[in-house]
Amino acid sequence: MSDAVKGLEQIDPVAFRNALGSFITGVTIVTTCDPEGNFVGLTANSFNSVSLEPPMVLWSLGLNSGSLPAFRQAPWWAVHVLASEQEVLSGRFAKRGIDKFAGLEVSLGPGGIPLIDGCAARFICRTAFEYEGGDHAIFVGAVTAFERAQRAPLAFHQGRYARVLEPAAAVAPYAADDTKFGRHFLGHYLGRAHYELFNDIRREYRKRGLRGTDYTILTVLGIDDDCTLETLVARAARGGVEVAPRAVEDLELRGLLRLTDGRVHLTATGRQMVIELIAVAQASQARIEDRLAPGEIAMLRQLIERLIDTAPLTAEAAG
Repeated sequence: MSDAVKGLEQIDPVAFRNALGSFITGVTIVTTCDPEGNFVGLTANSFNSVSLEPPMVLWSLGLNSGSLPAFRQAPWWAVHVLASEQEVLSGRFAKRGIDKFAGLEVSLGPGGIPLIDGCAARFICRTAFEYEGGDHAIFVGAVTAFERAQRAPLAFHQGRYARVLEPAAAVAPYAADDTKFGRHFLGHYLGRAHYELFNDIRREYRKRGLRGTDYTILTVLGIDDDCTLETLVARAARGGVEVAPRAVEDLELRGLLRLTDGRVHLTATGRQMVIELIAVAQASQARIEDRLAPGEIAMLRQLIERLIDTAPLTAEAAG
């Protein structure tokens, strides 16, 4: 690695974000060791970030995987974001019934977990918690150290490896017959997309006895955990959510936040809930992004950002 290992006490949010940016849609190898000390590793494309402060990441593993028991018992694991020249290594760790570490030089991390060199980035994690999402177990880890190298990451999409694509500079104009308003109205498509994107999140926060407004308040505080009530209301309004004082009071009664001298803070319980909800959101997004090519994802983000910038909708205008 060209950059020095950054320990837990040294982790800088900007550097951490840059290291996470090495992951495209990804190809990673996740490693650990079982209770007997045997090395365990597999190729995974479900890696994603959860939180910058504290630094946390997640990945998922099928419930039918033979490696599942080892990871469920492991206090430590490492995520290796593969470099473009490590395609062969990716194929090896995707196979079953072979010694994946045969002839491979590794160093040892916390708990004796194997660490692979030559990657675009590597994250060493302590297991934070695990939950089941459909047919997968989702592992969330607290990043205690990471490394990043100036190597192009390996991408994988629709059954083949791919190079990193530059974002598209322009988009061809829509040429379909637009006589059917409901069919081609952008608001209709964006509304449907929003509903689908939030299905998993909605199900999760409702299971915890929260409403949509509650979720918005908690996630706003997850971004800025020390703001005035007025700032909180304004930021929620930018997302189209109207926050009534009663909603904040209810969350305070539940012990998820506290009001001190006119400022709103998450409690420890509230912050843990935010991290868990964000983990669900990131896992949901990873499944959706897996259906798109890297260039399509970049293009989609650019278009949405342009739409927000050129057609701002404030709470006052909406009313």
